[in-house]
Amino acid sequence: MKNEVIALTVGGLLIGVALGYFGLAGSQISSLQSQLGAAQAEISRLNEEIQELNATIVALKAAEAVPEVSILGVYFSPRGGCASTLIHWLDRANLSIHVLIYSFTLDSIGDAVLAAYQRGVEVKIVFEEQQVTKYSEYFRLKAAGVQVRNDTNPNLMHHKVAIIDGHIVLIGSFNWTASADQDNNENLLVIRSAKLAAALEREFQRIWTTGR
Repeated sequence: MKNEVIALTVGGLLIGVALGYFGLAGSQISSLQSQLGAAQAEISRLNEEIQELNATIVALKAAEAVPEVSILGVYFSPRGGCASTLIHWLDRANLSIHVLIYSFTLDSIGDAVLAAYQRGVEVKIVFEEQQVTKYSEYFRLKAAGVQVRNDTNPNLMHHKVAIIDGHIVLIGSFNWTASADQDNNENLLVIRSAKLAAALEREFQRIWTTGR
């Protein structure tokens, strides 16, 4: 009987030790699983950061490949495509068209401006007041709701500039008239440059703010 009690006691102790061991092992496994899950989450986060960095590197390399100033075209009048080129770029505007113009009487350009306005492009134009005659597009555009102003410089506002979408600039001697397109010796440059556009935008805003 004594031996049986001893055996039972020893057996109980062994079972207790075993249960304690496996309980401890289960706790360790749970802890390791938790650590593994955290590690996997961290790896996933790091992979996302790596993807973002790779995308940034690609974008920077692409930006380096594009020159800061790109000449998209140089055109000359008479009959050298100045008006049609201007219309082409007005038709491609998506966000904004800001214009400083000395003389603007050509209906086909006025039509392109109106079309841009009607498709939701922000259009603002400053005219030289002395050139706002009965032939000027000023009145037609104003009646349609386009934002137009007259320059208040007591002398002349002689700019001929269009800034499109904040990075395309059309600039030169070319007035927006039939005679400039068909008869005169004129020039028109099309330039892609956010920096140049920003400088001209500051001039536009200065004149726009003081216009009426």
